[in-house]
Amino acid sequence: MRFFIRRAASVNNSYCELDYNEDATVYACALADQPGFAFLDSRKRHEANGRYDIICALPAERFTLTDDDAAGWMRRIEDCLRHYGAGAIAIGHLDYDSAAATLGVTGRSFQPASAAIYRWHVLQDHGLKRSWLVSDAGVADEALQPIRQRLLCPPKSSPGFKLLTPFTPECPRTDYVAAVKRVKDYIGQGDCYQVNFAQRFVSRFQGDCFTAFLELRNVAPGDFSAFLRPSPAHSILSMSPERFLSISNRQVVTQPIKGTRPRHPDPKEDQRIAEELRLSMKDRAENVMITDLLRNDLGRYCEPGSVVTNELCALHHYDNVHHLVSTVSGVLKQETSPGTILLGCSPGGSITGAPKKRATEIIHELETEPRGSYCGSVFAIWPDGRLQSSIAIRTVEALNDKLYCWGGGGIVYDSEPDAEYQETLDKVGPFMRTLEGMT
Repeated sequence: MRFFIRRAASVNNSYCELDYNEDATVYACALADQPGFAFLDSRKRHEANGRYDIICALPAERFTLTDDDAAGWMRRIEDCLRHYGAGAIAIGHLDYDSAAATLGVTGRSFQPASAAIYRWHVLQDHGLKRSWLVSDAGVADEALQPIRQRLLCPPKSSPGFKLLTPFTPECPRTDYVAAVKRVKDYIGQGDCYQVNFAQRFVSRFQGDCFTAFLELRNVAPGDFSAFLRPSPAHSILSMSPERFLSISNRQVVTQPIKGTRPRHPDPKEDQRIAEELRLSMKDRAENVMITDLLRNDLGRYCEPGSVVTNELCALHHYDNVHHLVSTVSGVLKQETSPGTILLGCSPGGSITGAPKKRATEIIHELETEPRGSYCGSVFAIWPDGRLQSSIAIRTVEALNDKLYCWGGGGIVYDSEPDAEYQETLDKVGPFMRTLEGMT
């Protein structure tokens, strides 16, 4: 492995070219044991969404949301990011419960939202097949030397991981079914049109959660996968396939997912299942409702008349499920920052329901446990106004020696409670079985 040190044309940042490696975990494993490690893993190389990976550690600053002032928290992050300038990056997570609090739905906590400012990061571009160690101009070359040495000599093996207990549901099946029926009652009474309802599973573990992430990414790779270690006792493992918001040159894109079916090993049966999803009136209605909600969300922050639906209920295929995906885009208003629209559109409509505030209140009433990072967002912000963020579904969260996993789905008036329960298992069952099989 070799390095080519070159200065960027701008005086604001520099980069050091690395050997390109299609397997981003080679560089990730070299930094995984460092404080504040973060890995944004696009994973799918053959798709447009799978072009870039970002790997970093040893943040210069960290911001934790502890006072319920989400706007102030985000403002401090963006101010700090602009101070360091090009070459720096902010990476963090906005947990669902903190996002719900911005709508006035409070009283739950797991681990608060947090973000870190990194003055250097490894960037892999799978389109160009090139890799760089990028830093802001204020980082001395000597400070990067230990990082280069680690990247030159990544570890040959990963630490171990295993579950000490199987995953157990914290909501009995009978209670889940009863809650779905209650949601349907609310819909029938006109309170709402749709509610995303979830359940939580819990286990105990020992070992390194990054080893578990490496295993999970091979089970269900997501276009927006991420591993964050905000603290030694707290890790977020997300294999999300769902873009929340992305911004580049003021162009905003969101891609809500609504409608799910499991994959089948027999190609003919798999095609039949996919076609059933494509034609499902229930799933299409669910998707259209959320797409309309997101059009309204974007409309508050985008230039008038710029919000359009580019794709409606398109059938997308993933390793373990089929999904219906829509795409909405717009042009961000000049005076609006990426953090402002991220907070203003959170929590995402695809994981709350419609109307959003009432759906969030019903979730708070019927779900027995906090969601934590699940259904929140993992995000990256750059000083030039770019943003990339995901909806943190297919997400596992570790706190101390416990591992939490969630599964949910959108409930509408035509939902069948037993089928909705099964859908939660279809989504997260492969993850739980994989982790339970690790020794």
